[in-house]
Amino acid sequence: MAVDFRGHPMFPATGFNAPTRFEADVYDCEVWGKVPADIDGSFYRIQCDFQYRPPQNEWPTGFNGDGHVSRFYFKDGNVNYRSRYVQTQRLQAERDAHRRLYGVYRNRYTDDPSVAKLDRSAANTHLYWHGGKMLVLKEDSLPWTINPHTLETQGIWNFNGKYTATTFSAHPKIDPVNGQMIAYGYQAKGDLTDDIAVYIIDKSGQIVHDIWFKAPYVGIMHDCAITQKYVIIPLIPRVTSLERLKSGEPMWEWDGSKPTMLAVVPRDGSGKDVRWFKGPARNTLHFLNAQDHPDGRITMELPTSSGERDPSQIRRWTMNMKSKKDTFDEELVSVSNGVLARMDDRYLSLPYKYCYVGNRDPNLPFDKTRAGGMGGFVTNQYQRVDVTTGAISNYFVGPVQSLQESCFVPRKGSKGEGDGYLLGIASNYESMSSDLVIVDAQRMEEGAVATVKLPFRLRGGTHTNWFGANELPPFKV
Repeated sequence: MAVDFRGHPMFPATGFNAPTRFEADVYDCEVWGKVPADIDGSFYRIQCDFQYRPPQNEWPTGFNGDGHVSRFYFKDGNVNYRSRYVQTQRLQAERDAHRRLYGVYRNRYTDDPSVAKLDRSAANTHLYWHGGKMLVLKEDSLPWTINPHTLETQGIWNFNGKYTATTFSAHPKIDPVNGQMIAYGYQAKGDLTDDIAVYIIDKSGQIVHDIWFKAPYVGIMHDCAITQKYVIIPLIPRVTSLERLKSGEPMWEWDGSKPTMLAVVPRDGSGKDVRWFKGPARNTLHFLNAQDHPDGRITMELPTSSGERDPSQIRRWTMNMKSKKDTFDEELVSVSNGVLARMDDRYLSLPYKYCYVGNRDPNLPFDKTRAGGMGGFVTNQYQRVDVTTGAISNYFVGPVQSLQESCFVPRKGSKGEGDGYLLGIASNYESMSSDLVIVDAQRMEEGAVATVKLPFRLRGGTHTNWFGANELPPFKV
């Protein structure tokens, strides 16, 4: 292993996804095509970057890197770009020490003793604007907040002391009807605890209700879905133990012998009202939408696979709240194989038709020569899937690129579902740089209407979000 002059491990050469380790401002980005004038607001994305090389057994996952936020600001067809690190306690401590101090993913036993009393959050997974604050989220800790325009770090946020759980999921949901944020934390009283806490936060950012209950086993609970009546939190059989942590491994490992469990939590209820439904072991992290039905059924759609390695598919899970049956039913919606699916968030918890998912089609061309020898395992399509019929529309990015998670952006003034654009980062392996592609969500086969070019590369990101200019406070220089 190569070391620097201090004897600290250096980064390996890992191609496109090597750490970027810089912040940037790009004004009036180069644009191919024409940015629609009705895109008015900010597209945010976040990546796990590394200021200092992590332990060897952490390197392949990359989910324990420092939070690095990008903002693309759209106004009158022009685009400005800015990126900044979230100045967490862990990042500051490592910069002061000039070396890596934090160990593998969610394992305090592998940390340097000097950081035992510091916040461990890398703030690297998701961003949400709610209650007048831009929350940067990592599910093992409380939110950090940043300025939505400058990306300047503001600090840890505990909702004025009202949020008493030790963790806050990276995937809260915002109800489009009343503006509430439904958030939760698992391992909510500390590492390896089986406590779950659900919080209802009104549109002003005030906590108005909390619900505490126990999980049947300690496993990953990365995302949730909401209906107008319920919160659904799947418990996935990626499990952990004190013995695993003490052995120095990252927190999670797959255990296909355990069932998938769904907690169905009444939004206005208490812990005693929670019902658990079980089903076969399913490997999934991210969910689409859920909705209540007049006959007492709850349905939710999600990309999921049957094990640790097989391709993902979009399936529908159904729970019957009027039945004593404690299992959920499952049906196939689409064989689209992406694991990061998004939707028009104006329809969260409501009847809807469309989701948008990255898909890999190995029959589409991939030019390894132009792509600098990168392998052909790429996400080469965005697909719009009609979850009611299974019908698919496709956008093909090209033979030297791979797509990251997309985000739906409503057309300014639009009313109908799906009337808008998909925005997402494309990793360009030929130029070793990143592009932001803009695709009309109703005419995907026509290709990108515009491509915003960056003169450098961004690592594979975790998640993206869009907030219109009317949602954010005025930008003050």
